[in-house]
Amino acid sequence: MINLIKSTVYFSLLLSTLFSNERGWTHPETGWEVISGTHMCVFITYDIYIDNEFAEDSQNDAIGVFFNNQCIGWAYVASSITIIPTIGNDGDNPQFPTDGDEVTFHVYDDSENIILEMQSIEELPLWQINTMPNINELFACSYNLPIQDDGSCLESCHYDPNQDNNIDIFDIIFLLFNYILCIDCNESDCGDINSDGLVNIQDLTILLDIILED
Repeated sequence: MINLIKSTVYFSLLLSTLFSNERGWTHPETGWEVISGTHMCVFITYDIYIDNEFAEDSQNDAIGVFFNNQCIGWAYVASSITIIPTIGNDGDNPQFPTDGDEVTFHVYDDSENIILEMQSIEELPLWQINTMPNINELFACSYNLPIQDDGSCLESCHYDPNQDNNIDIFDIIFLLFNYILCIDCNESDCGDINSDGLVNIQDLTILLDIILED
């Protein structure tokens, strides 16, 4: 009974936060916007990383939750627990989720002024009305690169060996002619995507797959 009372009070506090004028409905940098509704799911996240570093709090970085490219909720990253109230389909908003729908998470990196996809080493919870799913860790990597098994991001130079801040066919050409086909060239500190200590055709194949998926 005590836990039920605590949960009820906690949920009431969340609702008051959600509808307060101070929080607002539109994130100023991204334009993420949500509308009010009666069908809610509140996601709770703990550790949020961008390129192996903790995301910035104090209303800098922000987390957005999306359903089919529709923003259903957002919140600024908090220092310990980030609470993200989201809205579902109450019958009049088919663009919003219903029970069992998959949602995606994005982070706004204020220092770089970019939006990145968030990933997890655990299966992300589905949207469920009147629930408060927990997500222990969320990760984002530059260029939306895939995380490693432990959630870490590789150094960007492994994917961008020519260091032009783009991942494209020119990186493949750079690796091919400067390292793989070059007999007398120095070994590269970049390009070892699969972390096997070598820069070879396997790395080129992985890089090509990333470029084609993008």
